Amino acid sequence: MRFIFAIFAFIIATALIGAGVAQRTVFLPPDTVSASVITDGTAPYVMIDSDTLLTHDGKQSLVISGSSTVFAAYGRTSDVEAWLDGSDYERIGYDDSSRELTAENVSANPDAAENVASGSANPAGSDLWLEQYTAEDAMYRTVNLPAGYSVIVAADGTSPAPTSISISWPIPNATPWVGPLLVAGVVFLFAGLVLLVLGLLHMRRSQRPRRKPPALPKGKRFSPSRTNAIESGMKRGRRSIASFVAAPVALVSVLAFSGCSSDYWPQAAAPTPVASDAATTAATPDPTPTPGEPVETVDDGTPMPAVTQAQLEGIVSSISTVAAEGDAASSADALSPRFTGPALDLRKTTYAIRGGFPEYAAPQPIPAGPLEVVLPQASNSWPKTVFTVVQGADTTVPPVALMLEQETARSNYKVYYAITLEPDTSLPSVAAASVGTTRLAPETKLLTMTPEQLKTAYADILQFGDASGYIGDVDPTGDTLRTQVGVDYKNSAKAALASTASMEFATVPAPGQNIALATTESGALVAVNLRESQTVKPAESGATVSPTGAVKALSGVNESSKGTEAIFDYQLLFYIPPSGDTTKAELLGFTQGLVQAKELP
Repeated sequence: MRFIFAIFAFIIATALIGAGVAQRTVFLPPDTVSASVITDGTAPYVMIDSDTLLTHDGKQSLVISGSSTVFAAYGRTSDVEAWLDGSDYERIGYDDSSRELTAENVSANPDAAENVASGSANPAGSDLWLEQYTAEDAMYRTVNLPAGYSVIVAADGTSPAPTSISISWPIPNATPWVGPLLVAGVVFLFAGLVLLVLGLLHMRRSQRPRRKPPALPKGKRFSPSRTNAIESGMKRGRRSIASFVAAPVALVSVLAFSGCSSDYWPQAAAPTPVASDAATTAATPDPTPTPGEPVETVDDGTPMPAVTQAQLEGIVSSISTVAAEGDAASSADALSPRFTGPALDLRKTTYAIRGGFPEYAAPQPIPAGPLEVVLPQASNSWPKTVFTVVQGADTTVPPVALMLEQETARSNYKVYYAITLEPDTSLPSVAAASVGTTRLAPETKLLTMTPEQLKTAYADILQFGDASGYIGDVDPTGDTLRTQVGVDYKNSAKAALASTASMEFATVPAPGQNIALATTESGALVAVNLRESQTVKPAESGATVSPTGAVKALSGVNESSKGTEAIFDYQLLFYIPPSGDTTKAELLGFTQGLVQAKELP
């Protein structure tokens, strides 16, 4: 009977183990679901929108081909649509009935021609993308994008975009009964082996003599060597049986370790979060997201920060490179991709001055990082503004505050103001980069004074010092610009001039926007451009004036009987308190320099 039971145990073990193995091989369901489409190949761009990417749960694996160069990037859906506005493109959707991707041609919006003309047709390098990739012939890329993020695909923006688009998503293919089946099979296998061994031992015992053997002659005895041989043989038999029994034990261990995967075992149902925790659970991001990928969904109805911190780090790195190349070559053309407004004017003029007067101070380099402050404007329309403070590796050099502007979706962010902060400056509290802030209107009533009123007040203080009627409106603490170009400097410059000439200072209209970004305490960081003229004239008929230094180098005038005029720009960063606050406005930093010099008419 032991042999019969052993045979049944082996049969059951074989069936159980076979069923378990089959579930992970021939009967294993697919682990992905995919859909694809071939576009007509006429449009230069393809957009895979957020809804299509989220057709199934899990990471999205993209396979893109059909052109010699394949470019793909992802960003907020609103940003992708804004960049494409004005161009023909294919929009990839999903057909629930056929379970395949679809391609719909979107015609160019004629009202967005200005957007198209404002930047390159090639989407590579745009500041809007969170990540971008380039490959030859075909691209294989896996992303994990939440709601509100889409993918743009192109070749180079002029050639037709890649025509073959395929997306696949992972689907659960766990086999929870594999582990129990294998363990049960091993148990039956072990039981069968035990029954087999017991049956063999019982059969061996049953074959022994049942009566006492006759006595041997006295002269014949078993030799010790024969006894040892028999004992030795019995010991060898026991070792072989032990090895035979150890085999299934080893098999049990191997299968136990190989079956540790959670896909091989039934799992307890996850506890359902209570109502009070539902919002928290839904908002909790993946604890191990892929670096650089977004983890929060985008609400199209809510103004979003213009950039993320990761985006801004890349933008500032590019600005730093462009500034270094422009400074090294003294080339204003090299600056144009990343500089505009007063920042471009001042740097460009500095190059011209240093060409004839090398002793003139070079522009302060713009470090690539780290970013100490990131304050983007929260807005869904253009233009957009971002404020940041960059501290280089040399902490003895004051950090630089940058006010960046992006005019259109296709244009990149450019430095509008580059302002060196005052020593030991403490910036007011600002919103987190993930929240962003509001750009205040020029005539806002939310502050103790408007930016334009502040310009007027500070210009008057530089002209008249303590005699100014605005002296109580701006805090003098730590204000080194007053020392450099204030009333005391002006009086000493006039006194040092020969009696045959006269010098006058005046505030003149300055180009540049007044930019005010709200802080958390309802105040504002305000960047303005202030301009002063310095006019030197002969005081007597027949006398002349001879400019020197930077004025001479920029004007090209060695001597003049008419006089000269020099124009200086002051890029200023202030903090203005909220309306009703009794504290004063505070100068946080400045950058100043000569921007024009000429002979008077």
